[in-house]
Amino acid sequence: MESLAQLEALCERLYNSQDSVERAHALKCFSANTDYISQCQYILDNASTPYALMLASSSLLKQVTEHTLSLQLRLDIRNYIISYLAKRGHELQQYVSGSLVQLLCRVTKFGWFDDDRFRDVVKESTNFLIQASPEHCSIGLKILNQLVSEMNQPNPGLPSTHHRRVACNFRDQSLFQIFQISLTSLQQLKSDVGSRLQELALSLALKCLSFDFVGTSIDESSDEFGTVQVP
Repeated sequence: MESLAQLEALCERLYNSQDSVERAHALKCFSANTDYISQCQYILDNASTPYALMLASSSLLKQVTEHTLSLQLRLDIRNYIISYLAKRGHELQQYVSGSLVQLLCRVTKFGWFDDDRFRDVVKESTNFLIQASPEHCSIGLKILNQLVSEMNQPNPGLPSTHHRRVACNFRDQSLFQIFQISLTSLQQLKSDVGSRLQELALSLALKCLSFDFVGTSIDESSDEFGTVQVP
């Protein structure tokens, strides 16, 4: 506990510091070796300051992006983050929950073709939406927003051809369902004009309609793209 308290104090100094180089060095220490993954999870479970939670989440994101992790480890991280957001997401700072959502969507994209359980993220997001609390609904909409964004842009550590394959499959299998969820949410929130939930639902609909349909075409040999710009 003493070492955790020291880490929390260090993280607070780092994130409040103007020295971005020092902050990047601290992040690198926890992301350079996959042995630190369990320690990051320990920090998430036990730390009380948002700065320490942010360090752990950002380090796990770099681990997932920059290292070749085993399938089981990636599934474990995925399941852990979903459970963590369900239990503690409502009490987290926005930037911490946002980082965890990005981590979930990144590990989902990278494992899209490795195991069908990665593709259950849309269904699991709807489990947040049917909860009574606005906080859980917000998390569900944030996950879907980030998922569409993640699938729509290339990532470091992922070959462009693999990105296009994943994006195409996501477009064909999940995008329309997510668009329908956004419309249903907007219908349910029509009386909450200007609310945060309504903004998230509207943002989700816009991201679905703005998806790079042409850029995800698998047929790179063709000069013409016979696509229709709807989900």
